[in-house]
Amino acid sequence: MTGTTPVARKTGLDAIVLPDWLANVATVQGVAAGMAIILVLCVMIFALAGSIAAGGALVLLLLLGSFGLWLRLQKFRKTLAAQLPSFIDAMVRLITVGNSTQAAFQLAVDTTKAPLRGYLEGATGLMRAGMELDQALHQMARQVRIEEMYLLASILGLGVRYGGRADVLLERVANFMRDREQAQHELVAMSSETRLSAWILGLLPIGVGSMILMLNGAYFIRMWNDPTGQLMVFGAAALQIFGAVLLYRLARIA
Repeated sequence: MTGTTPVARKTGLDAIVLPDWLANVATVQGVAAGMAIILVLCVMIFALAGSIAAGGALVLLLLLGSFGLWLRLQKFRKTLAAQLPSFIDAMVRLITVGNSTQAAFQLAVDTTKAPLRGYLEGATGLMRAGMELDQALHQMARQVRIEEMYLLASILGLGVRYGGRADVLLERVANFMRDREQAQHELVAMSSETRLSAWILGLLPIGVGSMILMLNGAYFIRMWNDPTGQLMVFGAAALQIFGAVLLYRLARIA
């Protein structure tokens, strides 16, 4: 009679899985610690100033935490995109000396540093399991959500299926990525004042509203108990959402 080894079931924080696009940006323990700090601060404010002030503090702290997480995510994606041209150059050199596209991909992974290497090793593992190279890269691209990896997956898929000079095509793709990165840096430099103004105008009303709730909750209660005041609150919220959408599009100049 053969026995089977029981699989340990994860419990507590270990059972929580973050989305793939947050895997290398935050940890479950870090998110839990941040939420715990926010909760403790809100409880302290509730004890000192009441429920209205605690609600305002909760909105403000969640906004700041989400903004910080978003900044880390953007920095991580830019790091991945900046590593891809060097990886493609390594592939081109390996293809030039006679390796196939799949072999060049697997050998070039060893020359790549983290964090890109982890995703490329994941694609290599999928290839060993029987998946095509372009499909494996597309799956990794869906995790990180960067256009450059989607482009690389499409180019490699064309090279594998239809043949041709894959090294020449990859070299042009690497040059295109570098030119695009340089153009993005120039655009960011030229539009930095506009983008900063958009962020300030978008976040300032929320911050001011949260501070009013924290410092003078009774003022908001008097407004909320008045029918005209309620209309003003809902109208301000609608205008804030509409303005935030417009300012986001302005800040995301591409």
